[in-house]
Amino acid sequence: MIGAFLLAAAAGMCEPPRPAAAADPETAAAYLEVGDAELQAGALDTAAVAYSEALRLDPGSERARGAYHSACLAQHRDQLLVEGRRLLDAGDRAAAIAILEELRAGRGDAAAALLEGIALYEDGSDEAARLPLAEAAQSEATAARAQYFLGLIELRDGSGAEAARLFDRVAAAEGGSLVERAEVLRETALRSGRAVVSVLAESGYDSNVAYAPDVRPATGDGGAGGGLFGQLRPFGLSGPYLRANAFVRQQFQARDRNLGVFGGQAGWRLGRGETYAFGDYGYELTTLGGSPYLSAHRFRAGARWQRFGRWAVAGVYALRLGAYQTPDSSDFSGVLHSLSPEISYRFPLGSSITAGYDVLRDSAQLAETSFWEQGPRAGFSLVVLPRLRASLEAGLRFRSHDGPAPGALAARTDQVRYASATAEQDFGRLTLRLALGARTSSSSDPGASWSRFTATLGVSYTLGLF
Repeated sequence: MIGAFLLAAAAGMCEPPRPAAAADPETAAAYLEVGDAELQAGALDTAAVAYSEALRLDPGSERARGAYHSACLAQHRDQLLVEGRRLLDAGDRAAAIAILEELRAGRGDAAAALLEGIALYEDGSDEAARLPLAEAAQSEATAARAQYFLGLIELRDGSGAEAARLFDRVAAAEGGSLVERAEVLRETALRSGRAVVSVLAESGYDSNVAYAPDVRPATGDGGAGGGLFGQLRPFGLSGPYLRANAFVRQQFQARDRNLGVFGGQAGWRLGRGETYAFGDYGYELTTLGGSPYLSAHRFRAGARWQRFGRWAVAGVYALRLGAYQTPDSSDFSGVLHSLSPEISYRFPLGSSITAGYDVLRDSAQLAETSFWEQGPRAGFSLVVLPRLRASLEAGLRFRSHDGPAPGALAARTDQVRYASATAEQDFGRLTLRLALGARTSSSSDPGASWSRFTATLGVSYTLGLF
């Protein structure tokens, strides 16, 4: 890691003076006094010359070395700030932080403090970013941008009310270039917090609600549904969390396909920034046609690591202990394991691209209901406008069952292809969402090949409580 002083020396900005033939500490001390006086009078160039001469006459003096070091950085502050910005834009946050930290230390440099805080925030070191951003917020020239990034930290930490307060301050600044973004993020903050409640209503169409095989007529039907979601993070993003959800969908015609999903989750997340780990337990009850269909205990553990500029790697392992409740489905009860590693890249304005690979193992009651499944997936999330987002996802799955079904000569193999697209428009606490999806399954058993298309329009109201 290169520091600001070493960078300046390497660029020929302020190379250390050649030591004198004979050390003269007394004369060096006099030059130090001259340098201090010139510095106090605001004559930086003259002070730098005096400190250079003091270091030349007494190369072993830590006092002279430190004074020369400080004067050098002050002389070339503007060039070093430009270099810090360049490194930050290039994604080399570690080098940028090293330069900006030295520029800021003991000098009250608001511009350096702001850039250092931004670099630490983008590096996922939210707690470390608070101090330099708070320093930058004390200067009128950098206050608005510093408060903007402090608001982003509070938003990421789940402190919706504090984030909204900071974004209000930025939006109130006259002529500020961040005003529009701050207003949008204030709306986001109002939908977030350490306690969040969300209500959803939606309606849509499913071209094959019963997953009828391609050799039979499709079972298309429309439906409408609604749900309620709640989340509590008492200590912010890092720490324990509780979630609860309920969703019910009623079909217009195929009433035996009416769906209900009710669940709860308790877990712990370690880390507030872009690098974190988590683990949780959840229970979920699914009803179909008004009767219990699946009772499942779910365990998850995962982590995300962002240490390569804007690149990040992540992975989630999940375990489901599922018990199907109907005679026709009981043979599918068992243990489902899944592992989902992925790599992602986040663009400066919030858009991102993701590529992953999923591996599943379902150990059910019978060989013909147990299988291995694996395949790649890719996704793209796009911030179209400050209040409009869109996303695309597509994947391919290969499934092979352990054994043949009764009367079959070989175990069944399936190939599943899927794609989805969503668009979301925010209106304060209200969000309008349009989702389209397509899924097809090609199987060695013609009776298990099917295709399905879905379209859903929904609206949600989300309230951040604190």
